[in-house]
Amino acid sequence: MEPTLKVGKRFPDVHFEHATGYQRIDNVSTYSARFYEGRYVQGVIAGKVSKSGVIGYIASFPIPEVVRGINAFMLGAQSVNPNMKVKVVWVYTWFDPPKEADAAKVLMDQGADIITQHTDSTAALQAAAERGIHAFGQASDMIQFAPDTQLTAVVNNGGPYYVKRTVEH
Repeated sequence: MEPTLKVGKRFPDVHFEHATGYQRIDNVSTYSARFYEGRYVQGVIAGKVSKSGVIGYIASFPIPEVVRGINAFMLGAQSVNPNMKVKVVWVYTWFDPPKEADAAKVLMDQGADIITQHTDSTAALQAAAERGIHAFGQASDMIQFAPDTQLTAVVNNGGPYYVKRTVEH
């Protein structure tokens, strides 16, 4: 978020868009999608597939988008298994493969038999694959990195929004 604001101040005649941001200035706007809807569906899947009743969630930053995702995922899981537990590890990064893999291992060591993430590398998925458990991809289809592990991934098509905003500015 801060780098976008910094560049926005440096180039005041250019309009910038920041995905899921939480701060704005005159030429920096923010936008979001209903990511939580896909998270709810993933929670339902996890609730049906989990044998241990414990799911691990690797969270990036405590911002509204991520908190909504955790809540939606948990509500989805508990809609099919009211006793489902969702354990969260905050990694305070969007992309740090070693940190994400370590978080996945911690969650699996605590009994999670399904891993989901709100970070962008494939490290958590691959850590789950090494232990033979299922996981969800994040923001892209990551199945090529762990074909027997990924259950699904939430993927959004931002194209129509980007075209609309480009035409407006």
